[in-house]
Amino acid sequence: MKLIEIEPHFWELYQQDEQLFLSIAIDLSSVVSCWDIILSNEDTLHYQMQGRDAIQALAEQFVAQIYRGDSTRLEQCKVSPQQQQMMHETFKVWQQQKAQR
Repeated sequence: MKLIEIEPHFWELYQQDEQLFLSIAIDLSSVVSCWDIILSNEDTLHYQMQGRDAIQALAEQFVAQIYRGDSTRLEQCKVSPQQQQMMHETFKVWQQQKAQR
């Protein structure tokens, strides 16, 4: 797994083989709601065609849904505990590499 895009303090995009994963932190004033999800084939296609802008738009859609109290799509796309662990480990490695530069 590798970290391929990042919007600091908002979202990270990971890739493992052909599959994309999104980690998103949604600021709800008193608490931050964090989600790790698998992107759909449609979302992956949008990313391939539009790049980073597609992920930014998707993240903003998720924020709007959470503010409306609707976490349905996020719940349906949650990663497995093993995938979540891989994402977190990948982020730690990225952070360490960044600090060494």
